[in-house]
Amino acid sequence: MVPQMRVFARRLCRNDDLADDIVQEACLKAWAARDRFIAGAPMRPWLFRIIRNAHIQHWRKAWRCAYLDPSDAEACLIAPDNPEWTSDFQAMQQALQHLPIKQREAIVAVLAVGFSYEEAGQLLGCSEGTIKSRVSRGREALAGLMEGATSRSDALEPPPDNTGKAA
Repeated sequence: MVPQMRVFARRLCRNDDLADDIVQEACLKAWAARDRFIAGAPMRPWLFRIIRNAHIQHWRKAWRCAYLDPSDAEACLIAPDNPEWTSDFQAMQQALQHLPIKQREAIVAVLAVGFSYEEAGQLLGCSEGTIKSRVSRGREALAGLMEGATSRSDALEPPPDNTGKAA
């Protein structure tokens, strides 16, 4: 369960260290609230909702913080085994960050983590149909962004801030 929690948090945060901190915080919160968990209810949506809420709470507190630019951090990395795959993966990650947060959350929950539409709906607090719609629209937007990135010589630039806060 923890590896899936980390994948979900990393997709939300775009920062591995922060994601690990949020997962750890979510585990502590889940343990502290274990008496409020309804026996027989699915645990995954409950845990992932705690992660999502911890992520939102983090951004509410620290939305003015500046993080290391990914291109600066990338300069410290060792060359990947398959540069073409890494390039495609990075382009997909950048395109994903250009989606509205609700579409991104739905896509990450369903496609990256593997939640059913129903579980993702419980996690994100909306209906199964809404999740299906967000995933469908998100896929279409990603396809358009990826097509645009491959047809241009320049890569997608990271979005300014997709937290919903006004600048």
